[in-house]
Amino acid sequence: MPNASRAPYLARQFTPAHPDLPDAAGVPARLANERYVESLARIVYYWAYPAVDAFGRTSSWELMKASGPGATMGLFPGAPKNTMGYLDDHMSPAQRKVVTPNSDTIYGVSFVDLTREAVVVQTPSDVPKGQYWTIQICDLFTTVVHQLGSASNTPGGKLLLVGPNWSDEKPDGFIDLLRSPTNVAGLFGRSFAAHTGESKARARAVLNQIGVVAQSLDRPGPLRFDCEASARNKVFPPGVTAEMVAADPDMLRARPVDPTRFWDQLAEALALNPAVSADDAAMAAQARTLLALRASDSAWQTLLDRTALAADAELHAGARYEQVGVDAGNGWQRQDNGGAWGTDWFGRAQAAIIYIYVNDFHEAIYLIRGTDDKGALLQGRYRYTLRFPKDALPPVDRDRGGFWSLTMYDRDYFMLANSPNGRTNIGTVNLDADELKFAADGSLTLHLSRDPPADRDAQANWLPAPDGQFALLVRSYVPMKPLLDNSYQLPNVVRSH
Repeated sequence: MPNASRAPYLARQFTPAHPDLPDAAGVPARLANERYVESLARIVYYWAYPAVDAFGRTSSWELMKASGPGATMGLFPGAPKNTMGYLDDHMSPAQRKVVTPNSDTIYGVSFVDLTREAVVVQTPSDVPKGQYWTIQICDLFTTVVHQLGSASNTPGGKLLLVGPNWSDEKPDGFIDLLRSPTNVAGLFGRSFAAHTGESKARARAVLNQIGVVAQSLDRPGPLRFDCEASARNKVFPPGVTAEMVAADPDMLRARPVDPTRFWDQLAEALALNPAVSADDAAMAAQARTLLALRASDSAWQTLLDRTALAADAELHAGARYEQVGVDAGNGWQRQDNGGAWGTDWFGRAQAAIIYIYVNDFHEAIYLIRGTDDKGALLQGRYRYTLRFPKDALPPVDRDRGGFWSLTMYDRDYFMLANSPNGRTNIGTVNLDADELKFAADGSLTLHLSRDPPADRDAQANWLPAPDGQFALLVRSYVPMKPLLDNSYQLPNVVRSH
């Protein structure tokens, strides 16, 4: 360990000046200081958890460096630094790595490093009317700093994303200059796709106009990308094969943040991101003090390492669909500030556990629950219904690509790998395909259960559940005012028997 006397003053002050006074007179100060450090470390853990998670995802840079954009493990979009990788279809429901993905859009993903160079972000110019698309740009801490897309009527063309140290003017030929408060940023392209070949082709055509390149690699005119070629380029880490993943999807299950390595990973993340947003600056300073303290003495290292383990266990225990968010009516919950976290480090950490990289709430509102109308946990062996009265479906702006869906997840927030009717969600897609059955009074009742309903009309409105505990998430993309101001409420989830 480095000599404690070399640590910065703010770290050295935590050791009392005279901890070894006779008759244990120095013990109260020592305990008080340790309690303060432990309390601060718990808060820093919550604050930094999303950043450490996000920083860990940049490991795809090295994995994909030689291959170019592709599908990591054959399942997830991945790419080298400052490029975008794509899928060409919905994410497989069989995957057991990424929690709470949607079955509404096809994804493109890019993690960029703006330390030395800006990146060009291209938006699509040829988009059919009503086709939803977005490029969500998040800083290292998963806060949405820019949300481009059909919802905000973003024009087609090129924008330049720059880091915190950029001081030049906007170059000619760019629609706008976008700033990231951190050097590392995540960019997530989404293009809506129904479950038809025609809709998926339309989604791919839009996604092929969405992409990221380093500024030095830009060229005049529109750039073309190829999500289908990316999806075909299946890249596996050494020692992992497609056959292994197919035989045992659970081999990919791993918490994205390892609490035993948390402080070392945080040090690496902050080293590459010396600048952070104004909302995160004060905590970044506290984190650096704790890192210096940890490096100064083995006793402090032991205390901080133990605190990280405890904070991680508490965070995961509390961040559950039946607990996160506030009441949104009829047993549903929401995080009112989703994506636009500001200094809500607690809510941001919870979101990182259950549905990391949520869009800004103006773009998409997420309503979640894990309980029924009586407050009991949802279980697949029972039967539940949601009854929407006539003309009371979630209000979304279809002209700007809006849609809604109700997605079924198991206790660990994965989809059914083999849904008996092929559904992992239900919503706008099924309405547009005229698959759902409305009652004579114009109401729509959805049925949730492991076993199919006996009634034929009920079967048409059935969303299969897993054997055990499950959770529900309603996505409302391009929400209208009643959703934004919470005057609209979803129907309750009623256990029928």
